[in-house]
This record gives sequence, structure tokens and C-alpha cells, in this order.
Amino acid sequence: MFRYAAAFALAVTLAIAGPSKPTSTAGSWQVDTRHSDAKLTTDGTTDFGKTKMDVVLGFARVSGEVKLDDADPGKSRVDLHIYPATSMRPVIEEDGNFKNRWMANLANHTLLCFHSKQIDKTPDGKLQVTGELKLTRVDRNVQADPNEAYAGPVYGPAMVHSVSRPATFVFDLTSADAKGPRASGLQVAGSTSAMRESFPQLLRAVVSTYWPPLVQDANCQTPSTISEDYRGAQCTGTVLQPPALPQSPYSGAREDYPGPSDFNAVSGNQLTILLHMRLTSASSGAPVTTGD
Repeated sequence: MFRYAAAFALAVTLAIAGPSKPTSTAGSWQVDTRHSDAKLTTDGTTDFGKTKMDVVLGFARVSGEVKLDDADPGKSRVDLHIYPATSMRPVIEEDGNFKNRWMANLANHTLLCFHSKQIDKTPDGKLQVTGELKLTRVDRNVQADPNEAYAGPVYGPAMVHSVSRPATFVFDLTSADAKGPRASGLQVAGSTSAMRESFPQLLRAVVSTYWPPLVQDANCQTPSTISEDYRGAQCTGTVLQPPALPQSPYSGAREDYPGPSDFNAVSGNQLTILLHMRLTSASSGAPVTTGD
């Protein structure tokens, strides 16, 4: 009797702790822009070049579409857009078209696009996605003559630069809900790296671009009544911004002492793009972006 009870208990334990059948991720997905981001990191030095360090340039928004085929990964497809967090959607189109009113903000001048061409599954279950990483950059000459008639900067005609290079992302897909990924989406992490020698335009553009803080899941509410102490809409959300760089020991020497300006330096020889994305089912009809 004891043996049968022990065997039954062992069977229940194995059923609970044993590996479960992986949930299918096949289908068409959209990137939830409100809950996705791209972390941009390059190499640098601190302590006047004595110590190497990683420099987080900023966080960017991510939008796009992903099609997954579990049976044949080669039929899958990944199309992504990476851009500064000044808006929920890119203000520059991939072909270089843009709205003039957005160009006064220098953070709007850079767009990265990735389109897959070949997708393979690695032995550990990840997706190795090879494709084209395209940089679209808008540059404008600015004339600012400080004189009595100065009325602000004068912008010259826009010059659109576009260049592509092969790139490979490695994606790790994990289910966000044990009851099925479509209940709350898929959590996806992916990364790629580029060297200055292979893609110098990308390194220059990303390093020189201003990446404003990114607010995930922003929710702003205006009070029902406005009084004299009104301070605008109350907003909540998760703010992503680069950590502070190491502080020079000379920075607090004297109030009027500027101190050495090269304690920290950005080398910009390598760029790493680390993606954190939430994918939602394209068939659900749920909106993934709001606002301009």
C-alpha cells in the first residue's frame, strides 16, 4: 500500500515539476510601442582615458511587425523601426520624407530600420535574424548671426542621407503568460552590435543624436477642476534614461573651477542595440500606439 502511495506521489510531483509543452508563438504580432525600448550603448573611457567603460547613449522607441512560423522559421519575418522618444511614431519616413514642423527638434533627425532576410533557429531555441539595418538621417545647416536684427536660427534645406548594411539580431522569445502568449503578449529580447569600421555612418549618427528620456506606459490626466495652483496634467509612467557618468574628483574643487573636461570620453568604436519588446497579437485589434 505504501509503495503505491509513494509511486502516486512521485507521479504527481513529476507532472507538476516536469517540463511543460512550449506554447506556440506562431502568428502575426505588433510591437507594443508603449512597452518597448531599444538601449543604445557604445564604448568609452573614464579617469582621463585610464579605464574603459560602457556608455549608455540613450533609450529609443521601437515599433514594427513580427511574423513567426514555429514549423518553418525561414518563413518568419521581422520589420522594426527605432527612433528617438519625441513621439510615439517615427517622424521621418524610411524614404526620407518628413514634416517640416518636426525638424526644429534635433532629436527627430535619426531613424533606424531593420528588415529581416533570413531567420534560423539556434540550438538553444533562439532566433538568429539576418537582414538589412538602414540608417536614415536628416541634416540641416543652421545659420545664426547674433546681431540687432536676430530673430532666431535660419535653417537651410534638408539633406537626407540613407545607408544600409547587413546586420544580425539574436532574439529570445519567452511567453508572458503561462495560459498562452496571446493572453498578454510575448516578451522579446534581442541584440546586435556594429563596429565603426563596418558601419561608420551609423556610429556617427547614433553618437551625435540627442536621445531624450523615454517614458513607458505614460498616463497623463488633467484635474477636473483648475485652480490657482494648477501645475498642468499629472503624469505617471516608467522613465528610462542613461545613468550618470563617473564624476571627476576635481568637479567640487571650487565653485568657479571648470575642471578638466575630458575625464569621461565617448570613443564610439562599437555600438550595441539591446531591444526589449512586448509583442501583441495583430489579430486582437488592440491599439499599440497613441498620439503623434
